[in-house]
Amino acid sequence: MKNNNRREFIKKSVLASTGLSLAPGAIFSQSMDRDVSIQANQHVAKEKAGKNIAFITNIYRNSAHADVIGTKLFLGIPSDEGMVEPAVNIVSMWIDQIGENDTGVRIGKMNNTRVYPTIEEALCLGGEELAVDGVVYVGEHGDYKYNRLGQKMYPRMNYLERIFREIDAAGKPVPVFTDKALSYNWLDSKWIYERAKELKVPMMAGSSLPYCWRDPNLVHPLGTQITEAVAIGYASLDAYGFHVTEILQCMVERRAGGETGVKSIETLKGDDVWSAIDSGRISKKLVEEACNAIKDKASGAMREVVKEPYAVLVQYLDGTKGAILTLDEYVNQGWAYAAIADDTLVATEFVLDHSMSYSHFSYLSLNIQEFMVTEKPPVPIERNLLTSGIIDMGIRSLAENKKIMTPFLNIEYSVEGYESIRPKNPRPTGQSVGPWPPKGYEFIIPDKFKK
Repeated sequence: MKNNNRREFIKKSVLASTGLSLAPGAIFSQSMDRDVSIQANQHVAKEKAGKNIAFITNIYRNSAHADVIGTKLFLGIPSDEGMVEPAVNIVSMWIDQIGENDTGVRIGKMNNTRVYPTIEEALCLGGEELAVDGVVYVGEHGDYKYNRLGQKMYPRMNYLERIFREIDAAGKPVPVFTDKALSYNWLDSKWIYERAKELKVPMMAGSSLPYCWRDPNLVHPLGTQITEAVAIGYASLDAYGFHVTEILQCMVERRAGGETGVKSIETLKGDDVWSAIDSGRISKKLVEEACNAIKDKASGAMREVVKEPYAVLVQYLDGTKGAILTLDEYVNQGWAYAAIADDTLVATEFVLDHSMSYSHFSYLSLNIQEFMVTEKPPVPIERNLLTSGIIDMGIRSLAENKKIMTPFLNIEYSVEGYESIRPKNPRPTGQSVGPWPPKGYEFIIPDKFKK
């Protein structure tokens, strides 16, 4: 596809939108029209346009995280207000596992971005020294072994260590984003955190859920008194439990006194979850109100619909009670949160975009590129260190069938002074729901979206 197809797609999409802007990658409006002529040398244009980024990933196929993040950073980011022109340039790539369903190599070639044989070459653009302004590592999906606890052993620490090594050798602490948890286990997560601190590497990590729509648009004012909160999701603790953990943490971290850490973790399943709700260990009212916030939840009684519930009980050091629940069949792939905040029960649905755009990843991508440009993450990396530890301990608690005391999760941080880009609407609208992808990229459309 020629370069002007992408720019025409962005231009036409935005001229039909509200014309609002998001910094640093401004949305095109009529007063901000740009030359959409074909660039003779795209790499020259890239170097002039913005920060040059290495994109490192486990696997790049349709609808994988590398696709729903990386393809947006290549082509444009669909948002409620229109298409956002990328503020970063992916100038190199490395893909660990390239299979028959790979789309990353083709997308790289269409954008004159070389796929290098090693991480080191991608970071150094084939030379000897670090030659990029930042690194986006999407260490999700791919064929990797599981450990004795049923956790998929993604090699995030292994690959981040190689990234840190090049940064260390160059003496140039460029920003690094890493997708989802820092690692599948606490010790690796702590090592990644400490290594980044040692090298003064700005880091951003985490789930797309904190940046998606909320219906209603609930944001606790800083300093809110929160006594108890629950977050609701679905699927296994290993695959999706981290997302539910990030929902809980992105809300309760705004409580009075800021985050002080977690005292203990205990995971329950099956009838033990219902018993905990009946006894008050988990607030029945909060669970019900959180589920009621989900527009498309299943009909019928929760206990009759859910085959096997799971609950991770999080006891914070300051006395705040948290719970992470997976209620697969009842919430019907929905996500929600409820809390007692300033003596009032509040609840909201965390809303994803289920169109081809997967535009909840748009808002994650907007925050990633803002971070790459400003080198300031939207939230402290300590949030992601804590959530990585919480879900690992939750899985270990389930395997060992006991409460785990967590003095090592005494992680303190404050989100005061941090800002993130989030949609203001309660649900996806406008360019967020399409059309997507741009002309020439129809090959990335999964079969389920093809008519």
